[in-house]
Amino acid sequence: MMKLIFFFLLFVANNIAWSDAPYPGLQVEVKREHDLYYLAASFDTTLTKCAAYRYLTDYEATQNFPGVIASIVDRQSALKILVNSTIDEHILLFDVRLHLIMEYTEKPFDRIEFTQLKGDLKTFRGSWDIVPNKQGSTLRFKGFLEPDTLIPLFIIDHFIKNSLVDKLNAIALMAEKRKDMPLNSCVD
Repeated sequence: MMKLIFFFLLFVANNIAWSDAPYPGLQVEVKREHDLYYLAASFDTTLTKCAAYRYLTDYEATQNFPGVIASIVDRQSALKILVNSTIDEHILLFDVRLHLIMEYTEKPFDRIEFTQLKGDLKTFRGSWDIVPNKQGSTLRFKGFLEPDTLIPLFIIDHFIKNSLVDKLNAIALMAEKRKDMPLNSCVD
């Protein structure tokens, strides 16, 4: 019976399709060592360095992303922000609700670092780097996470890869929609 369940889960995991094609040029890499996942991604956007920084630091806008139920932003200081989020994820046949309290450290206009202070993951930390290019900027994401779940790692492997691609695809598409929005002043 266990073999039948295993093959059913494997079949379902391998036949999930993305609803939208990935953003052109989106590169995503996921590696796992034991329980720790290393994540890396990048994509080009037409946003200037300043606009990209303003976009990535618009924490209230995260509520527009799929799966985000609530996001409460509390600015602690000029460069430190706490974001308390509730996110619904769908993993195969399971619905999972995650709660995360993240601390963001801004390094205008080049980098945003984040770390989970409390939440449903054992560890989640990373950064966004903004690199100017001829067409606008390249956004580079790096991070690592360690799940805190009883779900088998082969299912988590598939979920993390697809979820990361879906979320970064949404981030890239929303960035392009924001290219014409007025900006607060900043120095590029």
